[in-house]
Amino acid sequence: MKAFYQLSINGILLLALFIAADRGLGKLIEHYFFTEKQGDSAVTTHGVLHTREDILIFGSSRASHHYIPELIGQQTGLSCYNLGRDGMKMKYYETLLKAVLSHHIPKVVILDLNLNDFEDEDDEGQRLTTVFMPYINKNREIHDLIYTESKKEYSLANISALYRVNSLPLSILQHHLEIGQKQFNGYEPLVGAMPKISRARRIDNKRYKESAAKLVAFENFVKETQSRKIKLHVLISPGMKIYKHNALKTADSILNKYNLKANNYLELFKPDAYDMFYDGAHLNEDGAKAFTTTIVAAHLL
Repeated sequence: MKAFYQLSINGILLLALFIAADRGLGKLIEHYFFTEKQGDSAVTTHGVLHTREDILIFGSSRASHHYIPELIGQQTGLSCYNLGRDGMKMKYYETLLKAVLSHHIPKVVILDLNLNDFEDEDDEGQRLTTVFMPYINKNREIHDLIYTESKKEYSLANISALYRVNSLPLSILQHHLEIGQKQFNGYEPLVGAMPKISRARRIDNKRYKESAAKLVAFENFVKETQSRKIKLHVLISPGMKIYKHNALKTADSILNKYNLKANNYLELFKPDAYDMFYDGAHLNEDGAKAFTTTIVAAHLL
């Protein structure tokens, strides 16, 4: 009996030590995570916790590389931040918008609509929970999203502070050492031009299939802006590749309900404008300057 009692005490002490270590190390990593000044997570953190700008830009990598907040600010006199993040799709945009609106109402929202933003995917839920996990206790919209996407991830995140940030130390170190990505109010310039080689501009992607959940997320995004009287611009920025089956027709059918439309700048530049592109999907810095100036004149002045 005495041995069992001692074993129980040792077990309790070990558990208490484990919990203390988990909380302590988790909080330490969180501190450095939330003070990052560069990197994709720094952009998301700005949106979730610190956004105060008049104009906000949402989208994927095409947003983050195509819209220059400094130029927009100079030409409009309004503050601007680019919340685009590589590899994200509609449910990320919707959730981030709701997180922003919980503490700030911008005057203008630009959504850079990628041609495949509505495409059905198997792994989006996992990407969403991974990206938003550190914010689970920072914002109700994100808390609810993670609960909906994965009860298992939600439970583990609430049990362990370290679990929420266990994949982040290397990227945190990289960004605190200012290695790699450099963003300017969320905009990440791409320097260099793509090779001058023949490429198929129009692509017949016959297997294209849209996700009902992403269409709901898109309409929710539109509703959130319109219910708060935020000026919404849905733009398709320039690209070298144009897919036959894409989000544009469906987007317009939804936007029409709100007397809005998508503005298509896919072919703003000529097919041989290699000096404006970094690769087939992204503008380089020169292309971004030309495109940003174009959309400011057309939509923001």
